[in-house]
Amino acid sequence: MSPGQVLIVDDDPDFVAIYREMLEEQGLGVMVAHTAEDGIRSLERFGRELDVVVLDQKLRGPGGPDSGLELIARSDALAPFAKTIVVTAYATDDAVGRAFELGAYDYLVKNGAFSALLRAKIRNAVEITSERRLAALSHDQTVAGLSNLWTRTREERDRNRKGRLLEELVKSLFRVTPGFERVETRLKNEVEELDIVVENRASHAPWIAEDAPYVLGECKNWSSSCGALEFRDFHAKLTTKFGRAKVGFFFAPGGFTSAFHTERTSRRQSDVLVIPVDASDLERWIDAEDRVDVLRTLHKRAVFELR
Repeated sequence: MSPGQVLIVDDDPDFVAIYREMLEEQGLGVMVAHTAEDGIRSLERFGRELDVVVLDQKLRGPGGPDSGLELIARSDALAPFAKTIVVTAYATDDAVGRAFELGAYDYLVKNGAFSALLRAKIRNAVEITSERRLAALSHDQTVAGLSNLWTRTREERDRNRKGRLLEELVKSLFRVTPGFERVETRLKNEVEELDIVVENRASHAPWIAEDAPYVLGECKNWSSSCGALEFRDFHAKLTTKFGRAKVGFFFAPGGFTSAFHTERTSRRQSDVLVIPVDASDLERWIDAEDRVDVLRTLHKRAVFELR
């Protein structure tokens, strides 16, 4: 399975349809169980791969018991990395208190702001579980997991999921590279959305000498190559961050046109550095024993325009 696996346990088909459309648009994997019994079976089968479990508080309609709450402990035991979010249209102080006592990560009421809040809560939960998973893996397990994600990224046909998978792969690669562990994806402000934002905490050359507290990443998971227009758009993002994000990685498994490289060369007088990363570069980063050295090599190649 790829990162971002969500199990929904809810007996309301209308809400299940909303969940599925909303989450799959973000590139997340969605499994559904309509009863507590089906939920337990899914937890037993897929628990270790799950990142989030969304539990409906009442699985037998408005007059039924709070049977969803009874699954929280089972979720904790069977899905050790997952965060459990309880949702309901019938919140009470007692039920909210009980949910947190049983170990729920969060609680959400089905109201007008439900969809936006759920997106944010699931996103935060997936970020946390991704960090926990990586911390628990050996080097060989990390390489195997990254390789599997890379395979899924290349084979995916849905455009939204393909882009999301590349972002997940890049985020995971930074997180297993010392000095770059703090990563956010799809950081949005009023004028733009940034694919990857990395805190530069590196204590080694060349990154410690770069006056760049933040490193940005642009992901274009296209079958075609990226050209001059895409370079200019990303370069502009690097010049509008108060001088605090002057280094950016441009990730393009489909490669780069000669116009991309020509445009990059024309900006060599600038203090902004765009580092192109293609499919072969990603594969070297995945397999590397020393991932810091891979980034050092990419940085040097970009500065001196090596090919």
